[in-house]
Amino acid sequence: MAAVLFALLRAGGASAAAGTVTTSVQSGDSWVQALALLLTCTLNTSAAGVTGHRWLKGKEVVKEDQLQGLHTEHNVTGDDRFGKYSCLFLPKDTGEATLTVDGPPRIKAVKKSEHANEGDSVTLLCKSESFPSVTAWVWYKVADSGDQVIQNGSQSRFFISHSEAQSELHIKDLDLTSDPGEYACNGTSLQGTDTAVVTLRVRSRLAALWPFLGIVAEVLVLVTVIFIYEKRRKPDEVLDDEDAGAAPLKSSGHHVNDDKGKNVRQRNAS
Repeated sequence: MAAVLFALLRAGGASAAAGTVTTSVQSGDSWVQALALLLTCTLNTSAAGVTGHRWLKGKEVVKEDQLQGLHTEHNVTGDDRFGKYSCLFLPKDTGEATLTVDGPPRIKAVKKSEHANEGDSVTLLCKSESFPSVTAWVWYKVADSGDQVIQNGSQSRFFISHSEAQSELHIKDLDLTSDPGEYACNGTSLQGTDTAVVTLRVRSRLAALWPFLGIVAEVLVLVTVIFIYEKRRKPDEVLDDEDAGAAPLKSSGHHVNDDKGKNVRQRNAS
């Protein structure tokens, strides 16, 4: 049997002609049915005809129709069902009411992993998507020896700032040895508590130079290989050049002797 909560709410900001709206939040008995909620609004009377209905979650319109009638309902499911809802009867000022769906806080890390360089500053951020709002935030570092609660201003390096919707942990002058690890943010409300974890990785200042040094090393190896290759190739080229230069000289001498022989034969013949 469905559990039904009824609340009689006066229309917020409505004119004197606005009617009174009765609201209810209904859920099932089983755990499956409990994941779905039925929100209803019923207007007792209306001087003008109803031309439609509008449902909002916060300031966002989640449902709207152009149906006539003094009754409207909206189904909400999933983990994001918790929050503050409003039902409006159209035209404006015909009737309006607010319904709240309470639930445990849902804490989420904006970035599950954060990277920073040694000596720099970093900010770890957690957000709460829950209703009612978180009333207390706690940051601590996860360790095998036990969780270490972080106090605002501790070591003059850790600073915490938060609101109902989010909490920030600022860490200055990062240490390569002690600061890397897992940091947990815990949020507590009237409906319970929840925790999210952020992993912080700290790089050495020299880490940015490793790609450059790798390129330099590759260039040096390439230059060395080319130098050794050229060094071994040059003696062979010198020998080849000497052989090529000697051959024409020998050939030229042969042609000179032939010319001398021809001249001698010509004089004897004459």
